[in-house]
Amino acid sequence: MADYRALLRRLAEVEPGTPPILSAYLDMRPHATGEAPSVRSGLVVLKDRLRELEKTFPPRGPDLDSFRADAARIEAYVAGDFPPEAHGLALFACAGRDLFEVVEASGPFENRVTLGPAPDLFQLARLLDDLETAVVALVDTNTARLFVTRRGWLEEVGGPDDDPKYYGKRRVGGWSQARYQRFTDEVRARFAREVADALDRLVARTGATRVILAGDEVALPPLRDALPRRVADLVHEEVLRIDIRAPQDAVKGEIAPLLAEAEAEADRALGDRLVGAVRGDGLGVAGLPATRRALEQGQADTLLLDEGAALPEEARAELIRLAATTNAELVVVADHEAFRRLGGVGALLRYRTD
Repeated sequence: MADYRALLRRLAEVEPGTPPILSAYLDMRPHATGEAPSVRSGLVVLKDRLRELEKTFPPRGPDLDSFRADAARIEAYVAGDFPPEAHGLALFACAGRDLFEVVEASGPFENRVTLGPAPDLFQLARLLDDLETAVVALVDTNTARLFVTRRGWLEEVGGPDDDPKYYGKRRVGGWSQARYQRFTDEVRARFAREVADALDRLVARTGATRVILAGDEVALPPLRDALPRRVADLVHEEVLRIDIRAPQDAVKGEIAPLLAEAEAEADRALGDRLVGAVRGDGLGVAGLPATRRALEQGQADTLLLDEGAALPEEARAELIRLAATTNAELVVVADHEAFRRLGGVGALLRYRTD
């Protein structure tokens, strides 16, 4: 999987200049209804905008040659290489500067095709903010299916599976029944430890920041008890009831709203933290001039933007460029009234200044 954070930094480090860079964000979902259900709205927008943008160039020259090469390469990519299961596509192209980068996303982008001296990075930066890495464990008494979700993609990576013969109910009577029940409990506890160990390794390998448990109400309590503290601290409170035989698309559909709400809550918490920092210890600044200055000095740890903030596009683009080149995170905050009153732009700081 591509390292989109590294891509964001590479694009942010591109010096503004000529020939201009084509940035395209496209909604590539097929229409569900209408006369042409297979048509993707992003492709319609792309075709219209390429034709419109070409008219802005003089009749000849290197900038026009670069643009036409970009348009041809993009059209070839969409026709031959774009994976149909992706619902979002971002492209950054400039033949005259040897630039061609592609981002294939599981979710749609807002259709936008622009031409400018530097790449348009807002939706790419927001993609990195919105989609965290999480691990999902779908379990019943003797089977575990483990999944990793990154940037909206869900991948099944296997999981422990035990012989079901030890898990069924059996009536043997008297002391034998009690011994058999103890044996069954021990088998279930051992299987829970195997799943917990597999989860621990998967979380460590993927750098997951959240764990979601789903499945059988009998199997989940022993699994929770077996989790090491570092994994237990990442477990989301809500437990999903999903059948162990559910297809992967159904699992993805169940966890998507939960992840979206959890990420929104985390972003609002960062908004609370920024407001508190501005009021208190000085490890936060708000407003465009102070935020830009903190980013320029490498002082900002996290750039916060209100999704509805009335910022000029050039100013927003410069903030995102500075954040990417100084390894500051970007968080887009929605529905935070106190942050909006501060102007909807701010930064949490790595250190104080006099």
